[in-house]
Amino acid sequence: MGRSVERAAKNEATFRRANESLEEKAGDLGLSEERTPYLCECEDERCTAAIRLTREEYEAVRAHPKRFVMTPGHQNTDERVLQEEPCFTVIEKHGEKGDLVAEEDPRSPSS
Repeated sequence: MGRSVERAAKNEATFRRANESLEEKAGDLGLSEERTPYLCECEDERCTAAIRLTREEYEAVRAHPKRFVMTPGHQNTDERVLQEEPCFTVIEKHGEKGDLVAEEDPRSPSS
């Protein structure tokens, strides 16, 4: 596996871990029905885009360890787009990168 693939997967996993903290805070504040901010989970380590999701939308993405939510247009051409909304896009990783991000999933029993 190339270094760039590993680096991209690490960047995405970092954003996903940050979003897990944001999701927990939204739950603590009782914001289950409101749209709250999450970070774009693209592989660009300099990305600072925010996405507003309901907890239900976030949980639907997080139920699958190879899926990420990002700002529309931030996905790569080799990523499978599963859902396109005006404010966010859900993609699924596959191949080596998919396996690596699944291993990095903070909800995985092995993490």
